[in-house]
Amino acid sequence: MNNYPPGAANDPRAPYNERPGMETEITVKSRLIKETVIETSEGHYVRETEIEPDGSRSTIGFYETDEDLKEAFLNAHRSAIQIIRDCEKIAKALLADGKRFFAGIYIPILIDDCEDWEEEETIVNSD
Repeated sequence: MNNYPPGAANDPRAPYNERPGMETEITVKSRLIKETVIETSEGHYVRETEIEPDGSRSTIGFYETDEDLKEAFLNAHRSAIQIIRDCEKIAKALLADGKRFFAGIYIPILIDDCEDWEEEETIVNSD
């Protein structure tokens, strides 16, 4: 005779039959895209003319910047990793003030989620 409740001896959901958790190292890569507008002050106007097969000409003009767009963006906005670091600082300050939940978020888990991210590269393209 055993001490299990009736029918529970082989129940995999019973706490005494659960397998212990195992730690597995993983690598997470996340690709984020943000479309935004920045103001640039350095540049020049480009005018391109093409001769069509029928002999007519088509001309287009556009403004092309001479600025480093990545530098211009990072001067005006935070990168994704900076946002994570700032959220971590705010979460730690809330926890230090005795708040464990804020806006429905459990602060200690948010702090854990903010840790250990690394930025491999930041790419800024213009359209």
